Amino acid sequence: MTSSAATAKSAVEIGKKHILDQKLRIERQRELIAKLEGDGHSDIIVDACRLLAEMEQALAGMEAHYAAAQERLAQSSR
Repeated sequence: MTSSAATAKSAVEIGKKHILDQKLRIERQRELIAKLEGDGHSDIIVDACRLLAEMEQALAGMEAHYAAAQERLAQSSR
């Protein structure tokens, strides 16, 4: 494997870890929102939901970049 191919593969693997980490953060945010709702903290739920939406948008971007990077890696190894 060439140096540039190894670097690309490493970057793809790092991207995969970032996606998994973001999914865990999103799950934690959902749990926090549920707890806030249960505890009657309606004043901060709106902000918590807005943050969740931003987190989900970031995840979608990460997944798109990851898919593109995987495709470039696959093409470079052909």
